[in-house]
Amino acid sequence: MRRIETFDWWPELVELKDELSLRELADRFSVTPGAISAALRRTGITRKPAPPGPRARRATSLPAEPDGEGPPLVRPGSKDAQLVPFLDELGQVPDAEVAQRAGVSVRTVASFRSRHEITGYTGPRRRRKDRKPRRSRIDPFQELLGQVPDRVVAEQAGVSLNAVRNYRVKHGIPASGRGRPKAGTVPPPGALTIPPPHSAGDIAWEVTLTSGETVAVLAVDLVSAAEAAKRVGAVAEIRRVGRVV
Repeated sequence: MRRIETFDWWPELVELKDELSLRELADRFSVTPGAISAALRRTGITRKPAPPGPRARRATSLPAEPDGEGPPLVRPGSKDAQLVPFLDELGQVPDAEVAQRAGVSVRTVASFRSRHEITGYTGPRRRRKDRKPRRSRIDPFQELLGQVPDRVVAEQAGVSLNAVRNYRVKHGIPASGRGRPKAGTVPPPGALTIPPPHSAGDIAWEVTLTSGETVAVLAVDLVSAAEAAKRVGAVAEIRRVGRVV
C-alpha cells in the first residue's frame, strides 16, 4: 500500500501538523490518525505537543492502514459501527445514554472510548425520568401483613417467605404474633374456641396457633379471622373451611 508521504498533498499536511489535531488532519486528508503518526515518524518530522484540554472527536470510519498506529475506528465483526453515529456524544453524556441509543452495552461504549482516547463523562448526573412505581405481587395482600403470619401472605401471593419479610420491613410493618399473649387469653390444651352465634356471610376458619393448638373461628374474611384468633394466641396458620349455612 502506498505510503501517505508520497502523495501530492503531503507538504500541505506537514504545514498544518501543528495547527490541527491528528484526527482533524485525518478527516481533512481522508486517512487515519495512525497512518499520519507513522508517516511523520518515518520522515523524522515532529509535532508540537497539543495544549491541555479535550481532544477533537474522530469523524472518519476508515480502517487503519497496515503500517499505521492506533486502533481502527471500526473493527471487523465488532459493534463499533453502531457507535460511530454517536461520536459527538461520547464523553459529553453518560455512557449509559449512548449505550441505550446505540443498542450496545455500557461496557462496549467504555471500551470504545478507551481505545480512541476519549475521556468519560464528568458532568452532573442526569436525573432519571419519573417511572411508575414497580408493583409487587404482595401489594394486594398488604392489609394482611402484621395481621397474619408471613407464611400465610407468602402462600396467598405466591412468593417466598423472605420476600414477604423484606416487604414488611421495608414498609415498617411489625410481624404478626410478636410477644407473648396476655395472661388468661390462651385456652387450656385441646380447647376449641368458637365465637358467639354467627351472622349472615360468616365463613368458618381453622386456625393453628404457634402453641400447636387448633381453634375454629367464624369471620367474614381472613383479616377478621386473624384478629379474632389473636385474642387467644399467636397465629401460625389459617385455613378456610367453608361458608356457614
